[in-house]
Amino acid sequence: MCVTWTVMAFSFIDKFEEESVNVPSFLKLPPAAKSFIGDAPLQRDEVGESPCQVHRFQRGSDVFFLKTSPSIYADTTYSVMREASVLDWLSGRLSVPEVVLAAQNGDGECMITRAVPGVPLSSLVAAGKPVTGLFREALRQVQSVPAADCPFDAGAAMRLRELQYLMREGLIDEDCDLEQWPGLSTPQDLLHHLRATAPAEDPVFSHGDLGDSNVFVDAGERLHFIDWGRGGKADRWLDIAFVHRNLLEDVSERAAASFLKELDRQDAPAKRLFFEQLDELF
Repeated sequence: MCVTWTVMAFSFIDKFEEESVNVPSFLKLPPAAKSFIGDAPLQRDEVGESPCQVHRFQRGSDVFFLKTSPSIYADTTYSVMREASVLDWLSGRLSVPEVVLAAQNGDGECMITRAVPGVPLSSLVAAGKPVTGLFREALRQVQSVPAADCPFDAGAAMRLRELQYLMREGLIDEDCDLEQWPGLSTPQDLLHHLRATAPAEDPVFSHGDLGDSNVFVDAGERLHFIDWGRGGKADRWLDIAFVHRNLLEDVSERAAASFLKELDRQDAPAKRLFFEQLDELF
């Protein structure tokens, strides 16, 4: 996965209103957001690889998150307005963060969400506790959301168009790890390869980034899901590929193999590879 931070994303630093609140430097927050935050200190959340900035803050005993994205990402899956719409649509379908407010201006977009309960699966992984069953249940819950009336497209064709835009605007990291795939030397090589190998899709509802930092489990073992920028209709193997890679890299080969073995369908290695390669440039 590439870090997509870029100098272009921070071209609004001269618009920073230092006297208002400790907000991301590229964005003047809309009045409603500044009013909601008040004088609560913002703590930067460094988890994840994204051009979005996430800050944690507290009002009384309630914890909230402010997420912002520069306007150059408004037509991509990094858009927090898109994510807010996905979260609103998912309310009542899955346990996801409550959107307190979402707004945009000429500088970018922001949303404030209420924190979900529990701890991320990454903390269980770090503690050496079993997570394969929780991942399996997370996949089941996400793919059980009916996709027929889902208004959000996250399919391969849309993501490839998005990738082309990001490359054209210089918003990808040119230092991606392509050595793992012989014959692919540049991001342009990979984009051409992805276009040539895009699979026929079996669309379901998809999280789009189903990893151990985006799935939380509470004391009652109920699952909660965050980070829905890429949520929408996509091939069922997208989320499977991400879970498998997460288990393989951070848990064990045995856990990853067990996850695939317990699926209700035969493995599709070519599809998993496609989605892993697609993710490399994001």
